[in-house]
Amino acid sequence: MTEKTQTGGAADRRRFLTGGMAATAAAAVAGVGLTGGTAQAGNGGPPDLYPNWNRAQFQAIQDHEAAHVTAVVGLITNLRGTPRPKPNFKGIRQPNVTAFATVSLALENTGVGAYAGAAPVIFSRQVLAAAASIALIEARHAGYLNVLFNGISTDSVFGKEQTFEQPLTIDQVVNLAGPFIQDLNGGPPLTFSTTPSRNNDIAILNFALALEYLEAEFYDVNVPIFCA
Repeated sequence: MTEKTQTGGAADRRRFLTGGMAATAAAAVAGVGLTGGTAQAGNGGPPDLYPNWNRAQFQAIQDHEAAHVTAVVGLITNLRGTPRPKPNFKGIRQPNVTAFATVSLALENTGVGAYAGAAPVIFSRQVLAAAASIALIEARHAGYLNVLFNGISTDSVFGKEQTFEQPLTIDQVVNLAGPFIQDLNGGPPLTFSTTPSRNNDIAILNFALALEYLEAEFYDVNVPIFCA
């Protein structure tokens, strides 16, 4: 299978993975929002399929990610664990709408792969059901963003078309999200065991919570700027 090379496909995702977001940002027109109906991918921003459609989508995604944070915190508390504090983030504010949407695409696809990677070692059926529910919503976000950038809806974070979701390893998730994490604010390490147990479910949820905090912060900062 050949890699995609069109704007917003695998090439943009590779730039994100290697920290080269500046290359994508430099090619975009600063200040273009998600409210118009004429922007085209690679020419001032991603296309708006219907008037104000992208704005509504990103505002909904913002709400979903905030709800995911609350849900994961609740799951950890129900297991009598301690939810991690919100990490301190860096590089969240994006320079223009194309950079914002491109990073959104990478974050959502990373979230899907992270939940898929953790699922086989989740001990509790309740936790597995909750994680699957969140992961499926993340996948809907990712599919929308993949298509927005002229990709296949099932493309992975690496820009490869999938029939079955590619699980991400702990190291892959940390490498993908790490550039945005300044420090963990005293929270537990970003890892969990491959041996299922009740305590390991808490570690898995705290791992997921760091990603959910990142996504929520990302949208809270950028949606008011680009989707007003």
